[in-house]
Amino acid sequence: MAQSLRKQNNHMIYWLARRARDELSKIKNIKHKKTSAVPIPRFRILKAPLEFDINKRISRATTLAFLEKVRTSAQQGTRKIWIDFTETRRFVSGGTLLLCAEITRLIENVADLRIKCSLPKSNKAAQVLQQIGLSKLLKTKNNAKCLDGDVVNWRSARGQGAIGAKYDEILGYYDGLITDSLQTELYTGITEAMTNAHQHAYIDQRGDGVTTDPDYRPWWMFSQEKDGKLSVVFCDLGVGIPASLPHTRPRLWHFMDRLNLTEGRQIEGAVRNSQTRTRKQHRGKGWRQIIETISSCDGGKALILSNKGWYSMESGKQRSGEFGDSIMGTVIYWQMPLPLRSAS
Repeated sequence: MAQSLRKQNNHMIYWLARRARDELSKIKNIKHKKTSAVPIPRFRILKAPLEFDINKRISRATTLAFLEKVRTSAQQGTRKIWIDFTETRRFVSGGTLLLCAEITRLIENVADLRIKCSLPKSNKAAQVLQQIGLSKLLKTKNNAKCLDGDVVNWRSARGQGAIGAKYDEILGYYDGLITDSLQTELYTGITEAMTNAHQHAYIDQRGDGVTTDPDYRPWWMFSQEKDGKLSVVFCDLGVGIPASLPHTRPRLWHFMDRLNLTEGRQIEGAVRNSQTRTRKQHRGKGWRQIIETISSCDGGKALILSNKGWYSMESGKQRSGEFGDSIMGTVIYWQMPLPLRSAS
């Protein structure tokens, strides 16, 4: 009897010992797997603002602060950036075009940089990212179907130099809706803006720490039809109109510098003096053309934002001013009414 109990105890001790060895082996294997596995590269997460807009002071400040974070992260060596658009609700054309331009410029000029994103919870905001191709640029799957009327009419183009075909890509749809004279003026204004971007905007590095090739002189453009109006927005990421004037218009610049004018007044001066008394074409005609285009239709307006300054014309009235922060480039905005479409 005692011998039988001893055998049972020995079997129990052996079983417990074997089980303990098995558990210890499992723990060692788990630790080995954890230490030997290649760590997953981590993205730096940057939270996008609720609204992308550069026309209103508060939204402009948050938009520009976010873009500066993205640039600074890339400049300081971060090569994996994750933009969190989750809470973003509104994309206004000027701020959205600047966002696209900034992201594209970084991806094209910073080696090994990867930028991805989380889509907005707002369906309309997600539609915008899909429509303008930004989610595709950031290699982010976006199943939002662009159905909303003020989203499906967004069109975008990007190029370098004066490319008339790009005008047709986003504005050819409006042939026959806009009067011939107005369409001619709009075409001339846009192609002149393209030329100015190529010849004058990129005369020097931008000054944000991201170096680009001297031949890198792109522009970006959006068009949008909304509420019976056509909006066209043009953007370049050059030195800005105020910074280019000492090189392109030195006599005008010296005159304005003596008066210590704000950047908004400098833009206004460049527009007003963008044609000689003999009315010959020369530098800056694109800015004058904007004014002529807008003056030719009722209810139209134009807005030029460059660095800190802004200049606008609406209903024949000119205004200018200055923000406290710089967009580090130029955004030109046209808006004009469209005739009512026939029901057929």
